Amino acid sequence: MTNKLKGILLSLALLTQLAVFPQSQHILLEWKLAPESDVPGVAVLSSPQFQTGNWVDAIVPGTVFHSYVAAGREENPDYGENIYKVDQSKYNKPYWYRTKFSGEEFASGKQVWLSFHGVNKRAEIFLNGKPVASITGLMRRAKFNITQQLNKNTNVLLVLIVPPLYKATHGQGLANREAPSYLSSAGWDWMPAVPGYNSGITDNVTLTTTGNVSVEDPWIKTALPDRKRADLVIEANLRNAADRTVSGVLSATINPGNIKVSRLVTVDANGTINVAFNKDTFPQLSLQNPRLWWPNGYGGKSDGTQHLYTCKLEFRENGVTSEVLTKTFGIRKVSADTTSLNGPLRLYINDVPILVKGGNWGMSDYMLKVRGKDYEPRIRLHKEMNYNMIRNWTGEVTDEAFYDYCDRYGIMVWDDFWLNNFGPIDSLEVFRVNAIQKVKTFRNHPSIVIWCGANEGVPGGDPDGSLNMAIKNAVLENDLTDKLYIPRSNAGITNPNFSIQGGSRNFSGSGLWGNVDPRTYFTDPHNGYLFSKDSWGMRSELGMATFVNAESFKKFMPKEYWQPPTPESVDSKTNMWARHFFSTHGELGGGATPVRYINDIKQSYGPSNSLEDFCRKAQLLNLETMKAMYEAWNDHMWKDASGMLIWMSQSAYPSMIWQTYDYYFDLTGAYFGAKSGCEPIHIQWNPATSSVKVINNKPYTLNKLIAEAEVYNLNGRKVPSYDKRKVLDVPATSATEAFIALQQGDETSFSDVYFLKLKLKDSKGKLLSENLYWIGKKYQDYNRLNDLPSVKGMLSVGKPRIGTAVNKVNKVLSYTVRNRSTKAAAFGIRAQLLRPDGSQILPAIISDSYFALMQGESKELKIEVEPSLLVSGYRLALEPYNDK
Repeated sequence: MTNKLKGILLSLALLTQLAVFPQSQHILLEWKLAPESDVPGVAVLSSPQFQTGNWVDAIVPGTVFHSYVAAGREENPDYGENIYKVDQSKYNKPYWYRTKFSGEEFASGKQVWLSFHGVNKRAEIFLNGKPVASITGLMRRAKFNITQQLNKNTNVLLVLIVPPLYKATHGQGLANREAPSYLSSAGWDWMPAVPGYNSGITDNVTLTTTGNVSVEDPWIKTALPDRKRADLVIEANLRNAADRTVSGVLSATINPGNIKVSRLVTVDANGTINVAFNKDTFPQLSLQNPRLWWPNGYGGKSDGTQHLYTCKLEFRENGVTSEVLTKTFGIRKVSADTTSLNGPLRLYINDVPILVKGGNWGMSDYMLKVRGKDYEPRIRLHKEMNYNMIRNWTGEVTDEAFYDYCDRYGIMVWDDFWLNNFGPIDSLEVFRVNAIQKVKTFRNHPSIVIWCGANEGVPGGDPDGSLNMAIKNAVLENDLTDKLYIPRSNAGITNPNFSIQGGSRNFSGSGLWGNVDPRTYFTDPHNGYLFSKDSWGMRSELGMATFVNAESFKKFMPKEYWQPPTPESVDSKTNMWARHFFSTHGELGGGATPVRYINDIKQSYGPSNSLEDFCRKAQLLNLETMKAMYEAWNDHMWKDASGMLIWMSQSAYPSMIWQTYDYYFDLTGAYFGAKSGCEPIHIQWNPATSSVKVINNKPYTLNKLIAEAEVYNLNGRKVPSYDKRKVLDVPATSATEAFIALQQGDETSFSDVYFLKLKLKDSKGKLLSENLYWIGKKYQDYNRLNDLPSVKGMLSVGKPRIGTAVNKVNKVLSYTVRNRSTKAAAFGIRAQLLRPDGSQILPAIISDSYFALMQGESKELKIEVEPSLLVSGYRLALEPYNDK
């Protein structure tokens, strides 16, 4: 549960919410769910004696449809075409949520508050048969004092959820007319339409008790004149629920540091006042040598997490606590310019230029079932890929836990509002209120660095129009200039639609969304629209199809499809390939160009004789292509390139496109390509120029680094005539050329496919980065890999050394793997942790996979996993490409 929220704690196992009150008072709320059309009216439903035996247990926070899936009322929607067979009309209508609680549980003399933190799309709220309010919007917070409406014994709370598009008169779709909403819930080119459009009580409902005065909307503002000093301003609203004036003391305590401030405050009867603390009155709020928040890879704690502070706010009346709450915040400075690179936006954190590397999230899950700790492995995997940013595309993620884990792991958030392209929307006022609530709810999170008005268009089509100004003012009035505000995700506000030609080149467009050969990423950065070229810049979307491994494929695809895809089979709108968005048709993932993907695998690696064969070849293309995307931006660092986000890094629905890890947490080759290409300190090869560069993302110079290159033939033996080595200094946040790896005539003694291995070491010989490329004498022809001698049984694995991870919970298994073959390299080695029955242990954080070992070479492999996943036993499984 987040620090802001008190009261009901979600227990998914019990499908209940638990309300926690002062003095350890607890109330267990059991939510039930039924269609409005199937049950009586409010008066009958509000009777404590009403029986809900045939109602469904409701998951709160959650959606109507997911509650029915969890209750077994629908077939697994992940599998096959099950979700397409659901009767949409069953869910595209209003549903009642109902719960009961006892008034006897509340302490005498306390104010009792009922709070909502988000619904989709409209909620009509009734307590004991009387209307409380109507609220609309997925970020709409509402807080009601229900003290006088409570019964001493049983209280019945009813919430009627009205879904998006219900009896809509605008005649348009979910995007954008129904904004704010979860726009992709009506279907996108990567996920199906969800019955009910993900309607439900989609965020927490809380019951809390306070004294007469409650503390609301805390805001900790941080200014960083330089990295040695931070000036803080603490603000909060105090609301007095009493019919008399109340005086008391508001105090704030900041930790670490145990910095305390307090002041006497008087609040008028039934009034609200804003109270602020600043360094002019409280000099202790000017912090010396603050612990700064940094993007992943640029700084932070030794355990890989970031420095965070807490601010505890407490109001006391006559020495008795009325309310206390705690907010987490971070200290950092966000700035940007478009002048240093002559057009493209360059982002700075704490005055250090940041090469943005990350991915887009379309959704956390297509049924919104990711909650709380479910975000931890997803954000952690982004950290392990060495990412420093996630874009919350069209604001589809609304859970505070997402931001909490981004704060913790140093993942910057580019946070969109709920618009695709221009609009228009159905209600400007509803949108405006939700925009303000979004900013107020999340503004203390240091991870958020960009607010963005719309995907691929200026809100409303006019930067000075009412819609864009509503968003801009919501940001300026409630977050000042702590973060950037950009109206449009892929270009400047004066540019024609889908073009970077115009008044600015702040962003370099969006796309391509399908793979091209690695060399092209280094030489031709054109995007998905015809009007743009010649700019790497800041790219908000760049993607590729990403086929999964066979184990995952078989979880969601029927057995008759367990075969390699063909150009003919994916040219469909209705077969199972199309149902999981591996189709030539644009609305079904056609932008990922699956035919090119299939043909490129065949051309580079030969025909596939089985699904398993195709999957293992696909992982090699995934790795090579994804790595090339990031390395191309590295190569052009500050020479126009300032950042790139792939489309997408997170899997919200089982598919074969746009992901790094898949829906089940299996790590594809794309994951390891990103992990390599995004290393903070990295050595890499340009396939177009053969230049080897050292990439330093650190805010300090690296002196006397040693860059080395070796070539190995397919037999896994080093080519003795080839050797490159250079000692060099690499300035902070820069790309520095070490040498040209391959020149004309070098390939004479190389096999038709050979391996280029790069190593970067510090002055003492410690390995900082290692990178391997497989190269064909004929560009991208790797068919000779199929002739590699088998290394079956030739990989030795030592007994694992078991340790505890830095989070002091997870276990880390360390293995030494050696290639004992005297005939060949062991190539494309996939590493997995399996149970004795052969099933995968997921999620697991694996240090490397799809790697190669030359003759006699060894590698240290580390796997981090939650201890509960190991109780039934485990073993390391290694599958080389040439294991036959």
